[in-house]
Parts: sequence; structure tokens; C-alpha cells
Amino acid sequence: MKLFKFFIAMILLLFLLPEHKGEAVSSKYTVKYVSVVDGDTAVVKLNNKTIKIRLLLIDTPESKDPRKPVQPYANEAARYLENYMRYGKLQIQYDNGGKLDKYGRHLVYLYSNGKLVNNEMVRYGYARVGYIYSQRYYLNVLKKSENNAKQKRLKIWSIKGYVNPYGEGFVYKTSSKPTYTTTNRNVTRLTSTTKPNTTTPSRKGYPTSRYKSGAPRVLANCTEVKKYYPYGITDSHVSYQTKFDRDHDRMGCEASGVQYQSWMVNN
Repeated sequence: MKLFKFFIAMILLLFLLPEHKGEAVSSKYTVKYVSVVDGDTAVVKLNNKTIKIRLLLIDTPESKDPRKPVQPYANEAARYLENYMRYGKLQIQYDNGGKLDKYGRHLVYLYSNGKLVNNEMVRYGYARVGYIYSQRYYLNVLKKSENNAKQKRLKIWSIKGYVNPYGEGFVYKTSSKPTYTTTNRNVTRLTSTTKPNTTTPSRKGYPTSRYKSGAPRVLANCTEVKKYYPYGITDSHVSYQTKFDRDHDRMGCEASGVQYQSWMVNN
């Protein structure tokens, strides 16, 4: 029996370790933020050279394809990535496969203040695991995060059938009417294909989705949240954690009686 338990434990350990082939990943290279293209693509400076990077092993909803409307959670994913990049110390790391894709983008793992951003995008439901080729060092780590996000129905997983189960990308049929989806707490949520207006001024007295320059990215409790965001934060905020949102209404540390509104994603 002891031998059997040891065998099972070793299997579980191997499953949780990063999957990799051949050589280990490269060293980390410090880069500087330039801009975000979308939720999985950005522009940075490496040794004073401007390069475009594509985050490995993840895929976010489409917002830049002129043939398609902006997909749900595309803009939210881009803003979430921007918050990590604009305010953090950035590093990139290559896998053991090819460094460039056919578009000339650098295929990388991105770190912000030491945190693997590829995994954070998947962990909070802004991205799915996708485009798996020879570069797969952190594949098991990302798959574990994806399973957790899927079980909690976070962001892209809150829309039934949205994440393509048969291949890459997302499946979304547009219509002239907004689509309503239901979360695991039977709360009706409005999903719109209209591109959010990111220039709208914040409304005072309501939870915010915008990071405050100089504030810590990780906040321990609602006391700390209120110190920097007196009216609370939404689930689109980079500092949002589920422990702040015990009533699962997409807002954390908000005042009683406040109800989530679709415009809060830009507040």
C-alpha cells in the first residue's frame, strides 16, 4: 500500500511540474513597455530595439481583426495586460523552440515584477491556453490555471460555448441585440459587442476598474483596497481578488446597495 501511494504521489508531482522538451528556457531579458496591441500581443524595447512580442501558450479574444467585430472580453484582456506592463518591471524569456513566429513577433514568457503574466491572464479568465507548438515549458502550469478559471466561470468562461472546444479561438455569433448570459450564481449578465470607450471619465462614488498610479498591485484586504480605492474595485481591476467579492457580484469592497453596471468596466 505504501509503495502504491508513493507511485501515485510521483505521478501527481510530474503532472504539476512545468512541461518542457530538450533544453530549459532561456535567461530573462529586461525590456521596457511601449504599448499593448491586444490581450496577448504587445510592443517593448529590448536593448533600445523596438520589438513586438506574442505571449506563448495563450490566446485572448480578437479585437484588431478588421473582418470581425470586437469579441467579448477582448478589450478587458488588453487593459489587464496593459496594467501589468505599464506599472511593472518587465522581463521576457524564450522557450527552447523557435523565437519568432511567421509574423516576426518574438514568442515569449512575459514577467512583471517577477510574476508570469501569461499565467495571470489565464488564471483570471482573460485568456485560454492555445497555440501549443514546440514551446511548452509552462504548459502544465497554464492548464492548471485554465481548469480553475473554467470551474469558476471567470470572464471568457462565463459565456456558454464561447471558448472553442474543438480548436483555437472563440465562437461568438453577433446580433443586433445584446446577449444575456447566466453565471453560476444565476445572476444575469449583459454582454455587448460594442467597443468600450476608454476615454470616459471615472464616475465618483462607484467601484473603479482603473489602476491608480503608485498604488500596490497586490492588496491584502478591503482596508487596503479602501485606502487607494474608497468606493471599491470591479473584477476588471488588476488588484481584484475573489476574496474581496464574497457576494460574487463582480465588485470587491464596494458600498452596500451598489449594483454592478456594464459601464463600470471603464470606470
